[in-house]
Order: sequence, then C-alpha cells, then structure tokens
Amino acid sequence: MRNLKFISIYGLILILSGNILFAQRQQQIPKKNIEKFTMSSFSRTTVNGDSVEVIVIMEIPNFTLQYVKKDTNFVANYEAVIALQTKKGVQIGREVWRDSIVVKDYSLSNSILKNKTLMISFNIPSGKYKVVGNLLDLDTKNSGEKIIKLNLSDYDKKHYLHMPILLLNAEGNWGFGKDLIPAVHNSAFNIDNGLTFYLSGKVLPKNYTLKTQFLDKNEKILFEKIITDTSKNGIFKHFINLPKEYIEGIGIEVKTKLVQGKYSTEKNKTIIVRKAGISHLISNIDEALHQMRYILDSKERSEVKKASAQKKEGLFKKLWKRRDPTPDTTINELMDEYYKRVAYANIHFDSFVDGWETDMGMIYIIFGAPDDIERSILSHEQNMTEIWHYYQIQESYVFIDNDGFGNFRLAMPFLGYRR
Repeated sequence: MRNLKFISIYGLILILSGNILFAQRQQQIPKKNIEKFTMSSFSRTTVNGDSVEVIVIMEIPNFTLQYVKKDTNFVANYEAVIALQTKKGVQIGREVWRDSIVVKDYSLSNSILKNKTLMISFNIPSGKYKVVGNLLDLDTKNSGEKIIKLNLSDYDKKHYLHMPILLLNAEGNWGFGKDLIPAVHNSAFNIDNGLTFYLSGKVLPKNYTLKTQFLDKNEKILFEKIITDTSKNGIFKHFINLPKEYIEGIGIEVKTKLVQGKYSTEKNKTIIVRKAGISHLISNIDEALHQMRYILDSKERSEVKKASAQKKEGLFKKLWKRRDPTPDTTINELMDEYYKRVAYANIHFDSFVDGWETDMGMIYIIFGAPDDIERSILSHEQNMTEIWHYYQIQESYVFIDNDGFGNFRLAMPFLGYRR
C-alpha cells in the first residue's frame, strides 16, 4: 500500500486535469452535466389554511450547459420545466422557462457556484404528489430530469407542522420577505447576521407553543427559542433567528416542537454551515479527516490522532491547503474532487463497512473511475472477479468477491504492471 499512497495525489491531479476518462462501475452511463441541476421543494401553510403551498426551486449551475460564443459573450440556451403531478401522474400544474445564461468570461461557463434560479409555487389540498423537473440544453439537445415525491396526506388534520425552512439572502421577492429565499441545499455560507428560519403550520384557534432548539453534533443545545402565541384563524407563521454568536461547527440540527393541549409533534432538520476552506460536500470534520487516510503521510496521521476537538478544523484546513492546486482561489478543486469520490464510493461500494473504506472505494477515491472494467467468474469457485484498468497511469487492479456477497477485495495490486 506504500506505493498506492505515493501516487495517490498524482492520480487525483491527473483526474482533475482531465487526462483520465471517467467511466462508471457496473456499466452505468456517466451522468452528463445537464443532469446535475438541483431541484428542491418546500411546503408552508396558506393564508386560509385549507390548502398547502408547495414551493419548488430549480438551480441551474453554469457548468450544466454548453456555451457558444456570440460577439464578445458566451451564451447557453435552455428550456426548463417544473410540473406538479398526482401520485398517479395526472398533471396539476406546469411552468416552462425558455431563456439563456450569458457570461462575459468563458471561465464562468464552468462555474459550479454561479447559477440561474427558477421558482414556482402551487396551492394544493392534502394528498400525495410528485414534482417533475426537466432541463433541456437547446443547443446540444441534452436533457436531465429529477423527481421529488411529496407526502402531504396529514395536512387535512387539525394540527400540522411544516419542516423548518432555512432562508438565505438573495436579491428579489421570493415570497418570504424582501431578499429572502429558501436554501436549496439546506446550507449557508454567510452567517454574519446569523441564520433565519421560517416556521408555519395549522393549529386550533387557541393558545399553542413552538419550541425550537439548535444543537451541535454532540446534541449540545446551542440556542433555544420558545414562542407562545394564540391563533385566531387556525394557522401560524413565525421567523426565528439563530444569532451568529451561537453558531458552532459545521452541522447544526434544528428541532422544532409544536404543542397545543395534549397534542404535540416535532420536525427535525440538519443545516450545514459552509466555511471558507472547507468543501461544501463535508458535514462532519472528524469524519472528513478520517477519510483522508489514503493521502496522509505518517507524520500527518500522527497530527490528526493527537489533535484536540477544538483544533481539528484548523488542522483539516492546513492539510488541504498543502494540497491545493490553486491556492490563490477560494475553491480547493482537489478537496472537492476527493470528497465527491468519497460520496460516490459510499453509494456504490457499500459492503460490511462504509463504501469509502472498501478496497474498491480506496482505489476509486485515489484514481477515480477506471477507463475499462473486465468482469469474469472463476468457474471452479463461482467467484466474481473485476479488473480495473487505468490507461493513463498504466496500472490495473484485480478485485475478487470471495464470499459471493459483493465484498470485493483487492487481490492483485499489479503496481508497475504494463498491458
């Protein structure tokens, strides 16, 4: 494994430079950029309380589309569709946008941070629904689709508490007050004014209590807000602010409990606080440090082992700063790529341990997806074998499933092997 660690950073940088083609395991077709748009839904109680408002937000990052030079600009043309359907697929409402994203600098066409935001809302009765979002690149004709299932069956009851909605600052009127919009990724970068949440629901027209707690990863209460109020029309809505001085760590759990008489219900949500120098894919520093083991040397591993809880975030930033291919920019591309692979490994190579800890997960994280995969069954043992070939670095890795449960182990590293 010593040689693997020696060439791990080299393998990662090769992937980032585009010299190794991505290929997905199990003959899956790699996701096209057009499929990487984001769509989220939020619900809140309407003014009259007899229906629920479903808000759908689609974010189209610049990199998902192809750009064509037009005069001094670069232009990408798209068509976006958001439709609301019943559980059986009967369409209730639909909105279509045909527009363009225009950038002056070609480098912005590949941005993962710059995006186009689209929003639509639907007022519907209780029931089960699904939101279908489609994005079409009008130049390449590539398309992507996302589906969100909604279960609002309990909304016809006397009491209902919606999931807390984290609100971010964004210029415009998005229906939550001036320049406030729901956070699509349940995460926030700017916490200078704390974090603002929107709570709404249904109650009987009498006194009720809302108790909201903000907890860190160790279940320690950072801040608590209790609201006691009376509803005259059977609905409620409140804005709650978590002050900046109470925000600790990356992950914060929001617990909101509604109590009225003998009735009580609770909704929980985890919020990620994005910090400079830390990938948006990371929600737990301890876990992220542990997942770095494939690229740390012995001295660095010792640093991690000895670091106190208070110093781990600073150590994490320092370790990745050493590996930042573009230290003058705000984004560490190597860090983002590394944790993208960790996430992929956890989904696709999950076994008796987390996917990133498996042998396949290790090789995938270090080198990315192989250029070619050979699969065969050893007839005398009925064991499945996979060979992953990486042409750019001229290496191959052999995995054997010895127990028949998909627990592939690295059998032959073939370091130095040439085809």
